[in-house]
Amino acid sequence: MSKPDPESYIHRNPDESDEKWIAAMDNLCSELNVDPVAAAKSKESFSEIKQNYTLDGDVLHWMACALYVACRTSITPTVQSGKAVEGNCVSLTRLLRLCNISLIQFFNKIKNWMEMALMSTDFKDRITRLEHKFAVSTVLFRKFQPIFQEIFSGLTNDPPKSNSKSKKHKLQPCTANALFEFTWCLYVCVKGEFHNSADDLVDMYHVLLSCLDFVFANAFMARRKDLINPAFKGLPEDWHEDDFEVPKKPPCIISVLCEIKEGLAVEAATMKEYSWRPVIKKFFEKGILKGNSDHLTGLLDIGNFDANLKSLNNLYETYVLSVGEFDERIFLGEHANEQIGTKNKVSKDEISQVIASFGPSSRACPDTPLTGRRYLARQEKLTPVSEATNSLARLAAFLRHTRPKPSPHLLGFFADCGVSEDAINARVIEPCQGWQEQFASSLQETNCSRETIAFRCNMVTCLYYKVLEHIIREEHRKKPQLSLQILLSQETYQLTVYACCTEVVLHAYGVHSLRFPRVLQIYGLSAFHFYKIIELVVQAVVEKLSRDVIKHLNAVEEQVLESLVWTSDSPLWEQLTKTPVPASTEVYVQESPNSRRTIGGMQSPVSAAIDSYITPMADQAKKQLFKDNVKPGQSLLVQTNNVKQETLESASPPPAPSVVDTAPNTPNTTPKKANNSLILFFRKFYSLAVVRMNDLCTRLGLTDDELKRKIWTCLEYSIMHQTQLMRDRHLDQILMCAVYVICKVSNTATNQVERTFADIMRCYRQRPLADNHVYRSVLINKGSEEESPERGDLINFYNKVYVKCMQAFALRFTGRHRDECSLSPLPAGRASRAGRSPGGQRVSERHQLYVKPLTTPPNHQHHLTYRFSRSPAKDLHAINTMVSCEVGGIKRAAEGSDVVKRARYTAAGVARKLQGLVSDRQAV
Repeated sequence: MSKPDPESYIHRNPDESDEKWIAAMDNLCSELNVDPVAAAKSKESFSEIKQNYTLDGDVLHWMACALYVACRTSITPTVQSGKAVEGNCVSLTRLLRLCNISLIQFFNKIKNWMEMALMSTDFKDRITRLEHKFAVSTVLFRKFQPIFQEIFSGLTNDPPKSNSKSKKHKLQPCTANALFEFTWCLYVCVKGEFHNSADDLVDMYHVLLSCLDFVFANAFMARRKDLINPAFKGLPEDWHEDDFEVPKKPPCIISVLCEIKEGLAVEAATMKEYSWRPVIKKFFEKGILKGNSDHLTGLLDIGNFDANLKSLNNLYETYVLSVGEFDERIFLGEHANEQIGTKNKVSKDEISQVIASFGPSSRACPDTPLTGRRYLARQEKLTPVSEATNSLARLAAFLRHTRPKPSPHLLGFFADCGVSEDAINARVIEPCQGWQEQFASSLQETNCSRETIAFRCNMVTCLYYKVLEHIIREEHRKKPQLSLQILLSQETYQLTVYACCTEVVLHAYGVHSLRFPRVLQIYGLSAFHFYKIIELVVQAVVEKLSRDVIKHLNAVEEQVLESLVWTSDSPLWEQLTKTPVPASTEVYVQESPNSRRTIGGMQSPVSAAIDSYITPMADQAKKQLFKDNVKPGQSLLVQTNNVKQETLESASPPPAPSVVDTAPNTPNTTPKKANNSLILFFRKFYSLAVVRMNDLCTRLGLTDDELKRKIWTCLEYSIMHQTQLMRDRHLDQILMCAVYVICKVSNTATNQVERTFADIMRCYRQRPLADNHVYRSVLINKGSEEESPERGDLINFYNKVYVKCMQAFALRFTGRHRDECSLSPLPAGRASRAGRSPGGQRVSERHQLYVKPLTTPPNHQHHLTYRFSRSPAKDLHAINTMVSCEVGGIKRAAEGSDVVKRARYTAAGVARKLQGLVSDRQAV
């Protein structure tokens, strides 16, 4: 188990002359007027990184990263005594221009630089947010131009020209091009006032619409017929008449813009009135804008327009230098595509490649998780803005006519179940009001107006009561004997529902500053409790909300299962001190053909979700998800021999029409008592793990089933017997180590399956929602209270931690022990069930006989099939004949012919076999 080669960019660099890069760095610092402290810091970090790593590509690009980090982490004193600001007011846009690097190249380079320089998590989060703001701005600018042309006319491709400063030059009315520049500058200046919500796509789109409405109102009141598009729908019918009288108040076109350009009228009007208007009034009060401050008009007057445009540019220039962000006016330039990094212009209805390149950090087009896809509706071709507004519109439609209180139907249901009005107030309404106040306080951090906060809090509460009503009815249906008093006494149970509804609303609005898992901090919830409710919320809203919201909840569930639930402060560890980690064969339930499926099909069809909160122990049947012909006693993980196989059969008959099908053998397993909460958790966890493993193996070209079973056995052993490996770590980190070590020990001259870590990490990056931070920053040593935790890349973790725990077990797959090793059965993960052959429910362990709902016509060439209420009696007779015979005692002739060979049997034998078959079928 030698140390593998690391990623391609990590190599020692041979000695080179430092004179050239030092001179280039000095020249850059001089051009940018960088202070001596930041200049020295940038050269020191660049020299250290250059000695330890090979910096591929243009060295100026890496210098840009070193300079940006040094400038943004320096502290600059101000003229005020005792005051200082972070950063030294160096323009990022100018830095990139001098280094000849585009924004997209910079984002790619700075990520690698931060890993090599071991930058803090806080700084990495700032870069992620800057990247996201750039993505939002890219989307909105591509919406801005067509909307502007819808309202105004005369826009040309010529770059905007400012009026001459000569005193002799007569000032001219503003052109459409100048108005285009003015509107975008106004938008970015207003946006700068929304510090914590400037990267929220929906809110910023409505701010942009408010700015367009504002500029239109000024052109309308100035009667600028040369600027306004005569075909615009927001104009009055008599606008073109010579005797048209301009009204005293400017018109509002917000509703018109929302109708034709994918906005939400109520949301946009609320944003304009309570958030956007106070900012504009402040601009008038400070003299940034000149005109009529009472009616907010007069901006386009000849004496005001140029001064207003200059004032906005100065204001934004100061803002950009103070916060160290990219200059959003870059979109207005002639060379915008080159400076941004896009080769060609993208049409207004196409999702930007810029956004797609940002992966999970982008709200605009997140990848689809590997699991939970059965609940996703058919994908529609939507732009990022239309996707976001569609999510909000669907949510608003779902909550139409609802109030932020229990509905009469819910109150009636409580009354029918004997829940008093006092109990409802004490256990439902009052806790909900407290949670609403917690959510409101978190929204205040985003500088939302009071009206916006109240609106969103009410939306969460309305959604909560609708979802709670659905869940309570389902819980009561599953367990009628369960008292609602017991259910309502579980405040954590209700709080997780409220938190999940909060996450739905936050995602629908695209509130990036409060993105998951911030909702857990808002309500003081653990991820271990939160995951239990996600699938129930999905069931309640799956047909009402957008595909984007359901996909997000699937991604949240994966995020919880893969890492958040394994943190040191998770309640999971306390439960594991009382109950050991179960094997994957022990956590699945028998599933009847007509049972109701849940998200991913993992929740027991007969168990209520409340069990995971209030039931300490429960008998758990096992689900027949194991594709391999392996008995339970054959696992490496179970230290017993000659375990007698038992069968467990469910108790619900198959629906009609169904199919009785014969197929290869799939074994049953024995029941086992375990903590019900852990059973539900590990059922989900193992299902996610096997899906991830299959996906990674497919990308690596590892198709051998036995090799996959070895990897699964190794992974399962590490989870069961080396559980501490998961503490404060990520499922994918353990999975990649398992793939590496098994491929290494299984490699032979005739079976070349060895894969390097570089291969594994490259394929891992291709997976939906994969994050390179997973393999670049792995916990090595937690450290003491005084020392910070030691972290390193995945290779360091493998050599320093994983090998010590897993070496002895992995060696059992090599040498003379190879033939003695039994393998764990490979679960059929959620993503692979659709392709199982031949599918259906196994009705008897003694016979290769299955029952499944009839969805597609069966393949008569390979199976004996009987369709209830449809097939002739001879088809059932043929199956009965097969059951009474030895395996292989029946053959089929050409298609369409009857059975030509039948074993002899006595009447008593037939009766006995048929009775066994009927008993098995009734037990399903």
